[in-house]
Parts: sequence; structure tokens; C-alpha cells
Amino acid sequence: MVTTLWLKEIKAQVYTWKGTLWLVIASLLFSFSSYLMLTDKELTLLDQTELLWMLSKIIIGAAFLIVAIDASSVLTAEFERETAESLFLSPVTLPAVLLAKWLASLTLWLALFAVAVPYMVVTSAGTRLTFPFLGYILLLGTLGIAGMTLLILGISLLFRSSKNTLTTSLVILLALSAPALFSSTLKSSGVAQAFARANPLDNIFSALDNVLVDYQWSLLQNGRYLWPLLLFSLATLAFLMVAIRVFRRQGLIKHE
Repeated sequence: MVTTLWLKEIKAQVYTWKGTLWLVIASLLFSFSSYLMLTDKELTLLDQTELLWMLSKIIIGAAFLIVAIDASSVLTAEFERETAESLFLSPVTLPAVLLAKWLASLTLWLALFAVAVPYMVVTSAGTRLTFPFLGYILLLGTLGIAGMTLLILGISLLFRSSKNTLTTSLVILLALSAPALFSSTLKSSGVAQAFARANPLDNIFSALDNVLVDYQWSLLQNGRYLWPLLLFSLATLAFLMVAIRVFRRQGLIKHE
């Protein structure tokens, strides 16, 4: 049943203008970024590893934004179209529905990764970084987006509104991206360092810097960045479990 629901969600994403539009937008963004990196006079003066790191941040950032926007509606749309009652009163369990929605969001991430692969291969040509580049983008992106999607599904159960879920998700994503705007002085403070250790985006970018700039390719060498991502996914899974309990206690029709 999970497979059936998952395939239904995939068809809804692939065979609709919205799903295709996301992939087209991502392709245009990656094309424009790669073109600038390979032709702009100032950017071409940078070391190639730094260009790859810049491209990796664009790919991860775009993927987080697109998946967050999409995930904000995969469940709340059921409430707004008034199809939630027939869905949740069917023999399908709530965890099965959420698992199918979660897998659909991860599939969107994999589609975005597939779109980005040619650009990563071209920009990393002539280096030994092609396979580490591809592998770590896939690994780190999957871990981060898996946790982010679990968080958004939990928020969706609590709000049951696409608008409120999307707004909250974008605020959270902005908060996670904020350290990139900090100066080096602010980043050296104790609070900023503590936040960076728990911030999934910060750990992803630090791991990519370690791989692409410092040539630290093994999983053991990047373990200090991978563990926080795993813990982030576990924490968001726990939050989703709490949201499920709240949802069941409130009932299908939420009474304010």
C-alpha cells in the first residue's frame, strides 16, 4: 500500500506542470551558475575547488528550498481539497501515508540531483574530485533533506494549512541559512559555534569544504559532520511522532 501511495505521489509530481517546472527552474539555475563560473573573468581566477564548493552550495540550497516548498503542500493539500477524510478513514494507516509522502519528497530531491549531475561532471572535469563531489552531494543532501522533510510533515499535521506550513518551513530554512551571512567575528562566538554544530546546512557546507578544498574524502574524516545530520533526522522523526499523537488526539476535524 505504501508503494501504491508513493507511486501516486510521484505521478502527481512528474506528470503535472508544477513538478516539471521545478526541474526546469533547477536546470536553468544550474546552467546559469555553471556558465558564470566557467566564463566570468573574476570567477575563473578562483581555484577550481572553490568553484566546485560554490556550485555545491547552490545545488544544496536550491534543493532544500524546492523540496521544502513542495513538501509543505503534499499533506496539507489533502486537508484543503477535503480528501483527508477518505484517505485517513481508509485501511491505510497514518504512518503509511506519511511514509509515502516522505518518499515522494525524497524522490523529488533525487530528480533534482539527477538534473545537477551533468553540471557537476563538467565543472569538475580535469580534477580528481568528480566522484567524491557526486557522492558527497548525494549523501549529504539526502541526510539533510530527509530530516527537513520529516520536520515539515510534522508541521503539516499540526497546522493542516499549506500557507501556515509553508511560511513556517521557509522561516526555519532562513534561520538555518542565516549563519552564512555572519561575519567571521560573529561565527567565532560561543553561541554561533554551538548553533553551527547543530545546524544541518552548516554541517553540509563544512563537509563539502572538507571534501572539495581540503581533499578529505573518507567518511571517517567527515564523521564530525555526518553525525549531526543523523541526529537531526532522528530529532525530526521524534517531532513527527509527537505530531502524530497530537493529530490523533485532536481527531480528523480539528476543533479550535
